[in-house]
Amino acid sequence: MRKYGLPLVLAIALVVALGWGIYEYNEKNDYHTYLDTHFQRQFYELIGHVENAQVNLSKAMVSASNNDIARFLNDVTSQSYMAQEKLTQLPFHHGGIRSTERFLSQLGDYCTAMSNKSLDGIILSEKELNTMVELHSYASHLSRQLVELQQQVSADGINFGDLRREGNKSLKRVEDQMKDFELINFEERMQEYPELIYDGPFSDHLKDVKPKLAGSEISSVEAVNIISDAFEKHRNSNIRVTGNIKNQPIDGYYVSIFDENTPDGHEATAAVSKIGGKIIWYVNPVSVDKNNIDREDAIRKAEEFLKEIGYNGMKATYSMAYEGQMVTNFAYEQEGVLIYSDLVKVKLALDNGDIIGLEAQGYLTNHHERNIEKPKISEEEARERLSSGVKEEDVKLAIIPIAGEKEILTYEFKVKFGEDRYLIYIDANTGHQRKVLLMVNQKDGTLVI
Repeated sequence: MRKYGLPLVLAIALVVALGWGIYEYNEKNDYHTYLDTHFQRQFYELIGHVENAQVNLSKAMVSASNNDIARFLNDVTSQSYMAQEKLTQLPFHHGGIRSTERFLSQLGDYCTAMSNKSLDGIILSEKELNTMVELHSYASHLSRQLVELQQQVSADGINFGDLRREGNKSLKRVEDQMKDFELINFEERMQEYPELIYDGPFSDHLKDVKPKLAGSEISSVEAVNIISDAFEKHRNSNIRVTGNIKNQPIDGYYVSIFDENTPDGHEATAAVSKIGGKIIWYVNPVSVDKNNIDREDAIRKAEEFLKEIGYNGMKATYSMAYEGQMVTNFAYEQEGVLIYSDLVKVKLALDNGDIIGLEAQGYLTNHHERNIEKPKISEEEARERLSSGVKEEDVKLAIIPIAGEKEILTYEFKVKFGEDRYLIYIDANTGHQRKVLLMVNQKDGTLVI
């Protein structure tokens, strides 16, 4: 009996190991099947949102009723923002879809501005209507691209869940197809899309102002060192310049950051200005599954990071947290006045406090020391311009951008009406109401619309 003992034990161990291996294999396949189903749904929903935005925009273009125009444009805004959300959740290289994200964001912003004008009873100008026609054309083109890409991916039998696997060649195939359909190269196609000029303290209608950057021109080697110095976690990474930024307000270098543990196509990316060596933007498409840091600590870490990389005098305004990440908007503060044109956005991972996103083009384009004159009307006089039905909660001076590459000094009143809160901007020189924004308080932060 003893002579059969060892072989029997080995046989049992082999069966157990084989069974465990089959179990692990099935679990892995089930997981990737789940991912594929999830991403397929996200992709279909992305296409649906883009198509809905396109249809509603066309309805607004042919409508003669201001109320209907506003309703259709509000639908476009909602659909474009949801499309942007779906796009960022897909397993694509975020540096490659950056321009598509930006287009969807600006489409929503522009339609919001035009909707507000329609609600005020203002007839949209011929130029504004032509802008909507052009935006509709680009939305239609994007919709066709996405449908063709989805069909091609399906025809090639690529599993979206497999795109998460390190070293899998499927991602390279998909991104090659994205290049064929010019989705990744949307930056170049979108250079001609209409300039979006509209009122809004967080809009980018000042993007064509000549950047006010100062300093000498840096080399590509210096650009690599700037990224290495800014992000301690990347100091042992492979950082290299992959190209030059052209046909954009700020000339700079595209930078790619990765190491041996980075899944193919998921490296971090950044842009560094040639003049002054400032980080224009940075994206690190990591997955975050835990919330270990509260809102106050996250804002503090983001503020410290901005100081470390040379963005001083920044004050946190609004933040939004989602899926283990938090985005905080910072505005420059001069002499106690918030300057919303000089805007920086920071994204932070709430599991370990890492900075995983930065957007500073607005700041780099517009920042300079202003000659802030004393308001011509007092705070009390501005307060008298508020509706008697609102309850004031806070007031501060703020400079906001307006159409025509201009800025105005305002009193920013935070007020409450019923259960809702609003920001009301009263011109500090004329007393006219310049803007009203609704503050939507959600469990993850405050959305200002």
